[in-house]
Amino acid sequence: MRTMLALLVFALTLTCATSAQPPRDDHGNALAALGEVQTAVGAIVRIEDGNETGRIAYQGAARRALNAVNGALSYVDTMLDQRATPRWQPAVEGAKVNLLEAQENLKDAIAEHEMEDYQTDLTRTLASLALAVGRPSQDGVLGGLSGALANTDLAVPAGAIRVDGCSAPTRSPAYGVVAGRLVYVALPRAAAAAQIPLNLDVRSVTVHGGDIVLYTVHASACKRQRTREVAMTTRSVPPLYTATQAHAGKIVYARYCLQCHGADLQGTAGPAVAGTEFLKNAKFDGWTMSDVRTTVFLNMPFSNPGSLTPKQYADVMAFLLASSCYPAGATPFPQTVRASFASISIGPISGVHATNPKIGTCAVK
Repeated sequence: MRTMLALLVFALTLTCATSAQPPRDDHGNALAALGEVQTAVGAIVRIEDGNETGRIAYQGAARRALNAVNGALSYVDTMLDQRATPRWQPAVEGAKVNLLEAQENLKDAIAEHEMEDYQTDLTRTLASLALAVGRPSQDGVLGGLSGALANTDLAVPAGAIRVDGCSAPTRSPAYGVVAGRLVYVALPRAAAAAQIPLNLDVRSVTVHGGDIVLYTVHASACKRQRTREVAMTTRSVPPLYTATQAHAGKIVYARYCLQCHGADLQGTAGPAVAGTEFLKNAKFDGWTMSDVRTTVFLNMPFSNPGSLTPKQYADVMAFLLASSCYPAGATPFPQTVRASFASISIGPISGVHATNPKIGTCAVK
């Protein structure tokens, strides 16, 4: 247990920052949540290393830790209470799951009568808190709060300058972001040492004029993007479905997909599947039509993959393409694999006018 304590305290020392003002943005809420986790761990550390003994003292420590975990959950819930589907959402949702697990373990600890059972509950609590904190080197759902702060635009404080992460910085301090991913932080050379974000997972450092530029792992994705990037126009995107098929797919979507991906296709329990942000992410990740088709045909619906008929899957693909303003044609989206799909890139299309410009989707009637 002491090894777990040491590791978690060290991780929190690297990741936590405090503020005298209540957080008003997602970045501030994430740091505040980490601060509450630090408080919870501190309560456990003090009772383990202190001179207090007895059930009452240990219950008091567990209650203090539980209050802090409840506070962390309130900040996390505030972050997740929005219609958007930010890049950091899976990591923060993973942190919430582990905070809820810590919450239950602390409740069990408060109710225990035997010290051995109490120690077991606290060991489980620390393990859950360590996962909620996560690691700056880990992206996605396993990254926890630290991973989100190191790899996504959650790292950008309120009021900070955001710029295109795949272009050289022209100002500092500034955060280079692409499709919700943090690519670099540019800082003035004179003050760089004092301004480096605590959570940043730096993979390389360059000097650009009078600035220090700290690059994350996502800088390599920009290089890949530049080598394959080709401007997409309505003329270069082949018609891949029929309007009639898209209408049929809308019905299938409403029955099997809407619950997770939302009536506006911007995501609820699942991610966005059409529109501006979806297409930007697809372009950044280098997705092809083959990638998207495989995901839909083989992995959806999430609760029962592969349960629809080939026609239903093809119709849903038509609906998703139409919703992202891809052009319709005279040939339906195929029910079988096409080798040519591997060469069709997914991304924003120039020259189209979205029905809903705010989210970049086109209505399917």
